[in-house]
Amino acid sequence: MTTSPIDANQSDCETMPVRYLNHYRCPTCQQDWQDEWDCACNDRCPSCDKEIVPYHSDLLGLNPESCAQLDQRPLPMAEAQATKKKFVVAYEIDYVHRVVVGIAALNETEAKQLAEQAFNDATIWDDTEAMPLLSDDYHESGDESLVWECEAVEHYPAPDYSVRQLHKEQAALKVCRGLVEAYQQGEAARGSIGGEDLDQWLPWAMKAVAS
Repeated sequence: MTTSPIDANQSDCETMPVRYLNHYRCPTCQQDWQDEWDCACNDRCPSCDKEIVPYHSDLLGLNPESCAQLDQRPLPMAEAQATKKKFVVAYEIDYVHRVVVGIAALNETEAKQLAEQAFNDATIWDDTEAMPLLSDDYHESGDESLVWECEAVEHYPAPDYSVRQLHKEQAALKVCRGLVEAYQQGEAARGSIGGEDLDQWLPWAMKAVAS
């Protein structure tokens, strides 16, 4: 029995393990890297070990043209009647929030008391000279408590604060890199920076400072 090219492509698209090439950029140390995973998951920065969300993911292992042909073929009547629904899918995993500060004290007991008081006063994150913030990071607890949730919705909800903050940080980093590049180009040309070199970064700057 001969298998048609379409049937072979369909088999590949349905059975081949899905792999993603995730692209990461650390806003703390400006490290860029890529890593291959079976999902668009977070990864640890190779420089500072901060957990970073991928800003872009490429699907690997499939022939996009072949799969696109499959998607465009007319569906059987029974399949055509079944329309796709929207779902909000989430996962939860236990994390440990670890904050490290520097404190000058007479002994360990006093140092802990000062840190606890700063925590209660919500000043432990102020990063002052008297109490410098040394680390503020999240680590997976390691007990494999991954929980998935799925809910059918009519419309996707608006991105929450965490996503908006991530977009602002990405925009701010993009503006900083653009300004550095513009000044380097102006310096190489031994001239001043033209307004047209900076205008392109204004929309990104507005996005970074948006409330």
